Amino acid sequence: MKNFFAIGIVISILFIGCEKKETLSFVNHNIINDTCENCAKVVINTPQAQPESPIATSINQEVDKFIISILNYSEERTTDSLETAIGIFKNDYKKLKERFPEDIIPWEATINGEIAFENEKFTSIKIDSYVFTGGAHGYGSVSYLNFDNATGNIIPSKGLFKDEEAFIDYAEETFRNQEKIKSDANINSTGFMFEDDNFHLPNSIGFNEKGIILIYNPYEISAYADGLTKIEIPFEKANEFIKPEWHEATH
Repeated sequence: MKNFFAIGIVISILFIGCEKKETLSFVNHNIINDTCENCAKVVINTPQAQPESPIATSINQEVDKFIISILNYSEERTTDSLETAIGIFKNDYKKLKERFPEDIIPWEATINGEIAFENEKFTSIKIDSYVFTGGAHGYGSVSYLNFDNATGNIIPSKGLFKDEEAFIDYAEETFRNQEKIKSDANINSTGFMFEDDNFHLPNSIGFNEKGIILIYNPYEISAYADGLTKIEIPFEKANEFIKPEWHEATH
């Protein structure tokens, strides 16, 4: 009888422990700050990790930090507060408008984020942004932030691959095939602008349900008018290069 009682207690403890274990999830976080016709327009819609925990806090802070970097068109000003960054963006436009009331087109910042890939091991967040602060045109870009779900830390590109050099070689082969650049030709022979004529991975590497996405944003390897360049590598091939802990998670 005592054994049954002891087993019951153990089962109850395990059940309670499972009940208390909370799974990381995401909700939409919307900020719409365009309260007047002649003001700078700021619209932000990004995933926010929950429930409240050190892991969720780390993810949310990193997402905010990235958004701040998008809004901060001047390196002279820095802030850790998203609210402050929005205020600076709007106030700078207001000051410029007061000096040149007839010549200034309203500034705009539109930032949309979504979960591009998610499982129990890591989460890849895609951030699509467009910022206009005067001039001939604004600047649009697509970026990815990859998070370790166990820590909430960003996974750097070097942390994704067990052999980054081998992956670079395969990515270059894929790029050349896609852009019709012969294997023995200069990588810039068709008009691209890789530094020192050497292929390199883009600043933005992410995941979707099909595989790895490589995004070269405007000005990174080509002119603004050419838009972004995207390479897609399916998991069937990409898993050869992904580190074991992430490789297992992509199945």
